[in-house]
Amino acid sequence: MEQQNLQGYVTDRVRAGLSKVAIIEQLQAVGWSEEEALVAYRDALVATGVPVPSASMKRATTKRASTVEIVLNFFSFILLGIVASALGVLYFQVINHFFPDALQIDYYGAYAAQAASDAIHYAIAALVIAFPLYVAVVRLWFRKYREDEGKEESKLTKWLTYIVLLIASVTIVGDLITTLNTFLSGEISARFFLKALTIIVIAGMVFGFYFLERKKVQYGQDIARRTFQLFGWVIAGVIVFGIVLGFVAAGSPETERMRTFDAQRADHLSQIAGCVSSYTETFGKLPESTDDLAKMTSYSYCANLVDPESGAPYAYRIVMPLSPTTPPDVYEGSFELCGVFSLAANSPSVEGASYPYGDTTKWMNHSAGNDCDQEVVVVKKSMVGGSDAPGMPLKALPVR
Repeated sequence: MEQQNLQGYVTDRVRAGLSKVAIIEQLQAVGWSEEEALVAYRDALVATGVPVPSASMKRATTKRASTVEIVLNFFSFILLGIVASALGVLYFQVINHFFPDALQIDYYGAYAAQAASDAIHYAIAALVIAFPLYVAVVRLWFRKYREDEGKEESKLTKWLTYIVLLIASVTIVGDLITTLNTFLSGEISARFFLKALTIIVIAGMVFGFYFLERKKVQYGQDIARRTFQLFGWVIAGVIVFGIVLGFVAAGSPETERMRTFDAQRADHLSQIAGCVSSYTETFGKLPESTDDLAKMTSYSYCANLVDPESGAPYAYRIVMPLSPTTPPDVYEGSFELCGVFSLAANSPSVEGASYPYGDTTKWMNHSAGNDCDQEVVVVKKSMVGGSDAPGMPLKALPVR
């Protein structure tokens, strides 16, 4: 009875010349859903004599639209893969930050921390771009079936949907196996639980959404639009929460800029230390200043290294000139380098570790503001005093 009254009312409004927008707004204002209002409006148009396309014409229209549908469907799954992967990376890195595990110390020290920070920022960027696009594409996909209840999905999009969901299932199972294997290898239980929960939540959101999508699109069941909207808001909330945690863990863009400057300063100090040590081993004396390095073609690039932000030169001074030590054929000296850092940093150092650019963690560990480190240089006695004999240089010994 209510449906008949609705149909009669909408038909009268259409005959009276009222616009579609006005009719839909009136019906929604008193509680009818948008889908019900659209159906009633369509039936009212038919009742007033608007011709309905034949079945053959509908099939032709479906064929013409199938290419657009396939492209939309395929693009939506590409965006889904980006969103799901970025969300997983973001939460995994956040968990690693807030629940550090001593067993997971990376032998590359500060480079691992920088890689984690880069991964978080990249995941945030991917989510900010890909998720709104995914929502827009899915809305276009649903609009085709909301505006035409009799529309049938093409076989290709059905197969594409199930193939992508199969690939997603295999990927999720693989991630769970890897996470469990890490736990069995000694990872702390809190990290394992949170990572497993992250995978389960992401999988639940993906498969829950497409379970409802299949019921509506493939099987034509009446799934309220509010259900999909609620799903979207929940997913958006999970993403926003992850982004907030990501900024807390990795820092804001301003913090990341300061951290990048500090990494360049640490790299410069490491290069200068290498040049000073090599100069000492070659000429048998410590350079009086970085000007001595500038006089030599092999070391002049070190003399040109300055603070990347302020342009100020790094401070260098001799702490102890080369002097004899035990054994008697060995001379030892030390020097100090200083730089002004924006942030404090403390990277793990692993005994016996092999770093790609020498002992970089000494320079990566620093306090905010002016910070200095010393380094000891040991050379054979035959090299002291500027001898041209090639003697055997010994390694520079780092000191904190």
